[in-house]
Amino acid sequence: MSIISQDIISNSKIVINQDKELYSFNLDTILLYNFAKPVKKGKVVDLCAGNGAIGLSLASKTNAAIYLIELQKQLADLSKKSISDNNLDGQVFSINDDLKNIQEYIAHDTVDTLVCNPPYFKVNEQTAIKDNSVLAIARHELKTTLKEIISTIKIVLKENSHAFLVYRPERLSELLSLMVQEKLQPKRLRFVRSSSQKDANLVLIDAIKTVKTASLKVEPDLVIYDENHQLSKEANLIINGK
Repeated sequence: MSIISQDIISNSKIVINQDKELYSFNLDTILLYNFAKPVKKGKVVDLCAGNGAIGLSLASKTNAAIYLIELQKQLADLSKKSISDNNLDGQVFSINDDLKNIQEYIAHDTVDTLVCNPPYFKVNEQTAIKDNSVLAIARHELKTTLKEIISTIKIVLKENSHAFLVYRPERLSELLSLMVQEKLQPKRLRFVRSSSQKDANLVLIDAIKTVKTASLKVEPDLVIYDENHQLSKEANLIINGK
């Protein structure tokens, strides 16, 4: 049974249609939306878009054309409804297809900004797909791999343009290695911790496509909860817009 809700990321004012029985955006999505710096005009791509929450919300930051690339029809259909509900039919476009076919829709070297919240986990014997296959595909590398995603980003992104990703720190070395192989140079990196005493559980990456070397700036950690177990001032601003 579907549980449909309408939610808004921070102060974007963009309504996101979600089916909470399938998949809904979480803190990762909100943080990536806040971290990304899209071009003001041109072409933006949200890769592995899910229900389109990040790409749709970026319409509050840019006038660029935004393309949501999502394999799973149930999630792509939700993004199409959100496009219509927010009157964004002339700016945001939902593409329901495998990222392997992306060049049928997005030409080589034409994207000015790319955002991606990819599947975090490799497939193993414990990967649960029977109860919620939509969520399993969103979280696990069942239909694509990190290597394929990074290669796709390199193919469509313009030279000297930026890709913004959120990922897990335990696979950061693998991610950075693949990026460098594909001439995607990390420029900014920020770790996210639930509290100052906990290990980082997320990392935000800003990478630029260039054949040149690039200096890497590691920004101060984002700590979500303070010592009183309340949202930190910065986290509250990011999550609630105040």
